[in-house]
Amino acid sequence: MRFLPFLTLLLACSTSTTAANSPAEAKTEAAPATVVASWKGGEVSSTDLDESISTELTKLKAEYVTSSHEARQQGLDALIGEKVLEAEAKKRGLDGVEALLKVEINDKVKPPSDEEVETFYKVMARRMGGRSLEEVRPAIVSEIQRRAFAERFEAFMGEMHTAYAVKISLPQPEMPRIPISVDDDPSIGPEDAPITIVQFAEFQCPYCGRAKEVIDQVMEKYEGKVRMVYRDFPLSFHDRAIPAAIAANCAGEQGQYWPMYDALMSNQRALAESDLTKHARTRPRQVEHLPQGSRPRGGGAERLRGRHQGRCPGYAGLLHQRYLPERRSSARAVYRHHRRRIGRLNPTFQHAFLRTEHASGML
Repeated sequence: MRFLPFLTLLLACSTSTTAANSPAEAKTEAAPATVVASWKGGEVSSTDLDESISTELTKLKAEYVTSSHEARQQGLDALIGEKVLEAEAKKRGLDGVEALLKVEINDKVKPPSDEEVETFYKVMARRMGGRSLEEVRPAIVSEIQRRAFAERFEAFMGEMHTAYAVKISLPQPEMPRIPISVDDDPSIGPEDAPITIVQFAEFQCPYCGRAKEVIDQVMEKYEGKVRMVYRDFPLSFHDRAIPAAIAANCAGEQGQYWPMYDALMSNQRALAESDLTKHARTRPRQVEHLPQGSRPRGGGAERLRGRHQGRCPGYAGLLHQRYLPERRSSARAVYRHHRRRIGRLNPTFQHAFLRTEHASGML
């Protein structure tokens, strides 16, 4: 729900008459190395320290860049919403934004029917703690209305963006980067491609299998412009992940990695020893000498190195911060604030909402 976060900031702006100007971001040059610790016969410089915790520092920088960008996005949505809603209220001759929201949100969301309440109760029965429908009816009504108000608000802001031809050109921030080893890992695409995708995956993970479909489309559409490097990332609870990785790398030593990769990703439920042997023998060029069992042999150390690097704080933090859509805690706070505003316009809803707040996470 892209427009909901702006509502909190919109109300904050409406209750304040002055605002402090945010200072411009200052560009700082790298400080010269200084001694941060010393002892008889040795010392540690600030450069040594930073290099020893480089992945942790990069993760913190990524979190800062991501949080700052999210704040700017929400602030921009707040400013756009404030200006557009004020313009629309003035255009309609209404007494402010709250009057506009009453017309477009409150008045258009009808109370849920008894059938809707009963259906909701049946679906959520396990979370009701044995309480009867009548005991939790006010909370259920409040929850259904909350969802309806949120959906209507989202739809209305979409209408306003279209009506006022809103265009957003806020640039995406440049994320900190961590060097990733791709020395002898299997790859597709030219080594000098402008974009390199490093995939940490394994052959027993269903999500990895789905990701392969997307990567195949990318490689086909941007042929010659993208290089994909595959790093083994076997998960501990997938007992056939390491044997499959070893089999794939054994095939790679015989020039058959990618045919084996396709076979394993396409048959993720067929990774037993007999299955691996079958996949090897049905390749366009038969693979010989597959290792038996999960003994690492030649490729095992590399497989575990890929898993270790994929788990290191820097990588995990960057992946989490770069692709996590919206923080749930922020969304929940916006929902609460949204309900309170609607409650001021609808006393009955406010009463039900207050009871919902004390339902100890029932809904």
